[in-house]
Amino acid sequence: MTDKPYHARKDFSWQPNVKIVLFVALVFPCLVSLGFWQLSRADEKRLIKELYSQNQGAPEASIEELEENKDMQYRKIKLSGMLSGDKRIFLDNKVRLSRPGYEVFEELTPKGTDISVLVNRGWVPASLDRSVLPALQDIEGMVTLKGSLYRRLAGGLQLDDGIEVPFDWPVRVGWITAKRAQVFYQRPFYSYQLRLDRGSLGALETGWPVVSINPEKHIAYSVQWFLMSVALILMGIAANSNLFEWLQGIFRSVRHD
Repeated sequence: MTDKPYHARKDFSWQPNVKIVLFVALVFPCLVSLGFWQLSRADEKRLIKELYSQNQGAPEASIEELEENKDMQYRKIKLSGMLSGDKRIFLDNKVRLSRPGYEVFEELTPKGTDISVLVNRGWVPASLDRSVLPALQDIEGMVTLKGSLYRRLAGGLQLDDGIEVPFDWPVRVGWITAKRAQVFYQRPFYSYQLRLDRGSLGALETGWPVVSINPEKHIAYSVQWFLMSVALILMGIAANSNLFEWLQGIFRSVRHD
């Protein structure tokens, strides 16, 4: 019985291709940076969710605290005043359950102050005819509204709608903030809007996600970027060497031994 032929193990040979090495050197840091960026985004979202849980459980806020300009994000509050249903804002491109629609905003001037609050009443579906805005019943007289305070977080897209000051009401807009409401209504506004609770007077379809993407998904994305960076390095080494033949030689020598 003859022994199987033994193939001597080849030494590792590095034969660099300048273009491939340069490509790997440029792309690898980008992939790693994207991985760490996703990890930082996960930390940001985790902090937002922690703040939401903390402030939702805090005592109900007061109008005096709003005037002191404290950090009131997600705090619950009750405000009494009159809504300006004759000057209604429809925030466009709001989709729920794959249905296009609007978030509806109105001005409320709380009792005892000359500063207004932008009230987000919630979501309504859009009609098939884009030129026709949804018809809503006005809420007349003095009202008490319940909800949570919200100030738009940094970042995000603002769709240019070409509107500086509305001449006709109601108005459809691509973005809205308290600062823009000051221009629209020509009066001062608190920096926080009031998002109505479900069951509050005037509430439409309410409920807003705390974050658009959960921290766990950002972590999964970061793992993908890091794996891609490792794969790039391995492919770069393989393209510039006899890596696979060298590994095969090691495997054969181990089996032979």
